[in-house]
Amino acid sequence: MAIGVAEPAQTASLADDFIKFEDSSSESEVESVAETPSTAAGAKRSLADADEVPEHESDPAKFQKCYNGQPVPPWLLGQQRLGKGKAPEIHTMLNEEVTKFVNYISPTPEEHQMRTWVIERMQRILDEWDLPDARPVAFCFGSFETKLYLPTSDIDLTIMIYNPTDDHVSPYYEARDSIRAFLYKLARQLKIKGFCDSCEVIAGARVPIIKTQEKISGIAVDISINADSGMKSAQVQKSFADKVYPNTLRSLVLSIKQFLYQRSMNEVYTGGMGSYAITLLAVSLLQMHPRIKSGGLDPSRNLGVLLIEFFELYGKRFNYDNVCVSVLDNGCYLDKRQKSFYNYTQSYLLAIEDPCDTSNDVTKGTYGINRIKQTFGGAYDMLNNAIFAYHQTRKHGKPINSSLLGQSTPERSSKRIRAKNGKPKDTSLQINSDPWAPVSFLSSILHVDSQTISMRRRLVDIFYKGSMQECLGVEYKPQLVKALDSIPALSGSKSEKIQVDSTQSSAQEKISQMKFDFSKAKAKPIVVESEDENPAYISDDLSSNEEGVL
Repeated sequence: MAIGVAEPAQTASLADDFIKFEDSSSESEVESVAETPSTAAGAKRSLADADEVPEHESDPAKFQKCYNGQPVPPWLLGQQRLGKGKAPEIHTMLNEEVTKFVNYISPTPEEHQMRTWVIERMQRILDEWDLPDARPVAFCFGSFETKLYLPTSDIDLTIMIYNPTDDHVSPYYEARDSIRAFLYKLARQLKIKGFCDSCEVIAGARVPIIKTQEKISGIAVDISINADSGMKSAQVQKSFADKVYPNTLRSLVLSIKQFLYQRSMNEVYTGGMGSYAITLLAVSLLQMHPRIKSGGLDPSRNLGVLLIEFFELYGKRFNYDNVCVSVLDNGCYLDKRQKSFYNYTQSYLLAIEDPCDTSNDVTKGTYGINRIKQTFGGAYDMLNNAIFAYHQTRKHGKPINSSLLGQSTPERSSKRIRAKNGKPKDTSLQINSDPWAPVSFLSSILHVDSQTISMRRRLVDIFYKGSMQECLGVEYKPQLVKALDSIPALSGSKSEKIQVDSTQSSAQEKISQMKFDFSKAKAKPIVVESEDENPAYISDDLSSNEEGVL
């Protein structure tokens, strides 16, 4: 799919589909002054000077709070204010903040290498296990394989059990009872070898798994048996993220995953939405976006706008009762009934066609979709309020709409804050009129808790302590590429590019890439006939007037 990039002459129209935050003509007429040649020249000089930030005014270290008195989020600490000049475009600032957040939340080389070593350790245990009738090999799939994982994500592994003499899956381990028995044996073997302290075998699940935690790193690991479908879906996600939308999809997916993670809505077994479903929804948005399809919008330069539109579409507009999402054939919407995805007792469920198996509904287990939908709608409202509050502050010195004072800030506790004397503490916003004060829109819906920051620091400390290297007997020659001081959550560490001895990385060689050409899996689009003027994916029962919740 070709992604159109706006020509220079079209740059000014990139945000025409969205709210443009500029002074209205009526207000400028009230405050207008007769322009003379001298005032016009002065205006030109001031506009030129606005793009040149004085060094003492642009020093980010002097700002401990954002313009609205809220703490600077960790992804903006020690960095320049978003945008250029004293009055940058709002959509440019939002796009820049999404980029900074993704750069911050993305795992460092140390964190990634520690996860790679966990897989290596698992494979070595399997190699040393004396199984006369089987040859187990660990394959990684899920978010780690697709590089769409958060620092808090677990590692999804599947153990393919082959015949001792060939690469065919052992027929004995295709039976469900045999798989369950193998899981219990594997759990005992992992504890004997010191891989973990405890294992939880979930044998009654649709896909029986082991949930455990690697002992040295503390990284959570989920282990299944002969689940090759996960590897196919991982290849689909990698293809979209690396080839179709290389500069867009990863930013959207990571932002949405963090949004759901901090609200405990990211686990499918609790009714949440998994990484695969999030990726397919984001892909569908990009495929069906009219301006992207026409080549009039560069998605990589409008990440923030697309994130807001994602929340609007799936939080307020999408017709969950009748429409199924499909990403095949450059994307389309299908009829849930004709796809046999319609649940007559739960018609509100989201339906997403699996591009690897068109008969499979990816989100049939996401029974908490109503709560997720409301949360998406709430995120749309919060982001818009945060943007409008900043626009009003920049224009009038403070938000003229009093309802935006609380909604333009990060989520607050419902408990009233009281001072030592027992009286309610003043929590009103302290507006900073300095045009170079930090501005954050994403902090109204996203945050990184101290537990996540501590976990990341601990993982980096373990890396430099060398505990995992000593366990595996590997050597590495670190080569400095950048300082982690630029990442506030991990300041004090050194980010290095790790070069592991390839002769000692047996698991790296065994975990091969499973190629899957999803373009060959065709599904005939089903036309949803509707007499309404709105497209078929728009719900008749719009929830745009409903108040979203977070």
